[in-house]
Amino acid sequence: MGVHPNIGVAQQGDIPVGRGILVNDFLETQVPDVYAVGDCAEIEVVDGRNRIEPLWYTGKMQGEALAKTIAGERTKYERGVWFNSAKFFDIEYQTYGFVFNEPLDGISSFYWQHPAQDICLRINYKDDTQEVTGVNTFGIRMRHNVWENWLANGCTLKYVLENLRDANFDPEFFNRYEKDIVAAFNQQHPDNQLKLSPLRWLTKRFTKGHANA
Repeated sequence: MGVHPNIGVAQQGDIPVGRGILVNDFLETQVPDVYAVGDCAEIEVVDGRNRIEPLWYTGKMQGEALAKTIAGERTKYERGVWFNSAKFFDIEYQTYGFVFNEPLDGISSFYWQHPAQDICLRINYKDDTQEVTGVNTFGIRMRHNVWENWLANGCTLKYVLENLRDANFDPEFFNRYEKDIVAAFNQQHPDNQLKLSPLRWLTKRFTKGHANA
């Protein structure tokens, strides 16, 4: 499998295809007992655009869901929060949620960039509720489970920034920039001052009750 779906085998077997091998939310093709997962699978979306997910972690999740189905427990594939991670030479790039080139209506953006290094962070959030909708980081490695919980539980920009230490996943002895990020926010928003919280226990679960803390 690769970024461009290899659908030749499916075409030879009269399995319906589009850009990839067409499957439903259970990763089932239209042929009984034939499935597709990973880069070659094109998931059909009702009232939306079909999607192909050429990412290692979605392939893993699809494989886990399909394994349960084959074992007798028919399981729907649910991707959860969108995530992608890549490296440009030695610089880490990550995305959680959705950060578009141009902010959508009702969405604002907080941006911080290190003055001397290739390190930056952008967080998008809803104007009305301050609920965070996505983040991009460049040169900072974030902790997947923390951001997944924050986005899934509708945590606010205030909560995310004040607890940003919890999300850092850079190796030991790397520089940390949470103080600089919060200081930049406070400078941009003098009437809405934030205070960085101490590092919490890393396995703490974030619930809806924390979202507006």
